[in-house]
Amino acid sequence: MNQDPQLLPLPPPPPWAERFRSDDLDEVREWIARTAGEHSRVAHGVGPLGFDLASVSGPTMKLGWGRVGLENTLRAASSAALVHLQTMPGSTYRFGRSEQRTGADAAVIIAPGQEFTRRSPPGRTVSLQIDAPRLAAEIAARVAADGSESLLRSGVITLGAPGRAGLLAALARFVQATARASDPDLLLHSEPHVVAVVARLLLRHDVVVRARPVTGRRIGDLEDWIESHLEEPITLGRLCSVAGVGERALAKIFESRRGMSPMRYVTERRLAAARSRLLRASAADEVTGIATDLGFTHLGRFAIAYREVFGESPSQTLRRSHPTRCGGQLAQP
Repeated sequence: MNQDPQLLPLPPPPPWAERFRSDDLDEVREWIARTAGEHSRVAHGVGPLGFDLASVSGPTMKLGWGRVGLENTLRAASSAALVHLQTMPGSTYRFGRSEQRTGADAAVIIAPGQEFTRRSPPGRTVSLQIDAPRLAAEIAARVAADGSESLLRSGVITLGAPGRAGLLAALARFVQATARASDPDLLLHSEPHVVAVVARLLLRHDVVVRARPVTGRRIGDLEDWIESHLEEPITLGRLCSVAGVGERALAKIFESRRGMSPMRYVTERRLAAARSRLLRASAADEVTGIATDLGFTHLGRFAIAYREVFGESPSQTLRRSHPTRCGGQLAQP
């Protein structure tokens, strides 16, 4: 990978890091599902996958170095806060309808629970995973106490030379502290230092928003309601009624919490449900029936939106469940 000579390099994986390597995409999917949760990964092109992941962990954070030999599309979410510290320049991140590209000095902030799509060329990525309550507490302690809670907004930020240097120094201490023969007190003190540095960086960018706790609980209840009513007609008016707030307030809350409109959130949850059903489909199921059951009345738009989010067409997903099928499916857009 071509690095800007002005950028300080991230520390490499140490000899004691846990490793996983595979050229089998299904094996990679299964391993990550067991260790990090369900996700979607689609490889583009031919040749060895070359998946290689190394990681070191502490009680409340994990630093990972990943490499892949093919362009790929990842769809995932995490209960932790994620900071992708190094990505291949030109990688594309999608949060709802928002699409953002990364540069050489970019870091990507992914809020806890936020689903995202990343399409990236072959190469290496480095990611930091931090316990969400711990990071939220550090951020809250640095802002005025006004009864509100801090929420992360997903997006791409530029670290800058001072921010990158401070973060790299903190991460180097953390990596050394994870050595098996290391003094346990080093890990005890190195983790809070990383959290403090990350919190300072986030507060310097427009990725921390404030919201009343009661509002967060109300919208959380609404998201649960959406999940259990995906097959029913859902309008903006019905969402406002369930949440007990007006249209403008609901839009502002979803933009803060999820970085998208309420109706886009509904669409994304329906797309996720469609993928789950396609992967579990019986031999008699068809893309058209699954899409219409979930409220997608314009099948061409459904196929386009599905490909944008998951990196493949609905028909390709269905064929993975039933490789011998070839008919009765939507055409690939």
